[in-house]
Amino acid sequence: MQKSAIIIGAGLVGSLWAVFLSKAGYKVTIYERRPDIRKADISAGKSINLAMSFRGWKALETVGVDDEIRKISIAMPGRIMHDLDGKQNYQPYGKEGQAIYSVSRGGLNAKMMDIAETKGGAKFSITTNVWMSI
Repeated sequence: MQKSAIIIGAGLVGSLWAVFLSKAGYKVTIYERRPDIRKADISAGKSINLAMSFRGWKALETVGVDDEIRKISIAMPGRIMHDLDGKQNYQPYGKEGQAIYSVSRGGLNAKMMDIAETKGGAKFSITTNVWMSI
């Protein structure tokens, strides 16, 4: 008998958790009250890009989706700071060759939902009243 799991919320954590559980052999259903981000015409709004560091990449690597997410991210090896005299100073985010990565929050969420659905076999139930659907 296959184990099953219900996840409330198809955001970044819910979608990632669906991939984890699917790989562990669970049949996963995700309930989400917001419209499907993959089908909605959404502008950037107030959301800013995520800066993904080692911990985020480790989670993605654990479920084998890190390479797919790298395709939609931009490496940021450091930042430029301006002092009071207007001089620029480069500050690396890590050692030589290390970087943090900028990725669209909405783009990452949509990609993780796709991965959970196509690779993990998760089923999405998009509804305005999650509690009435369960």
